[in-house]
Amino acid sequence: MADDKKKRREPTPDTLTIELSKTITLGGGGDDTVYTEIVLHEPNLDQLSTFIKKAAKEGALEAMKWLVSSVSAVPLNVLAKVGVRDYYKAQNYLTEFISPPDEDDPEGNGEGSPESGSTPSD
Repeated sequence: MADDKKKRREPTPDTLTIELSKTITLGGGGDDTVYTEIVLHEPNLDQLSTFIKKAAKEGALEAMKWLVSSVSAVPLNVLAKVGVRDYYKAQNYLTEFISPPDEDDPEGNGEGSPESGSTPSD
């Protein structure tokens, strides 16, 4: 049955650049800092561990904001001004690293890994 097949998990890119829908400017006078994009990359294990602890203690939204800030080096006070659609793009990218691949597919191949003995079924 075609409906029983799992959707193949596409490889997650090493980085994702999100062009912000609206430019964010912080500062005053001549020291303005302008943000036009957020560049994300794969979190490391310490960041993942902290994210999990923050999610349990502070909630998913606050934990994800922290993770976006941590992997992009964009300050939290800037992220607070980011549009929701841009935030969701960042969340969707980082969720690929937070949610593990299927247990029978540790490599995220979508059809089973060679080590597990799984093979694609028709």
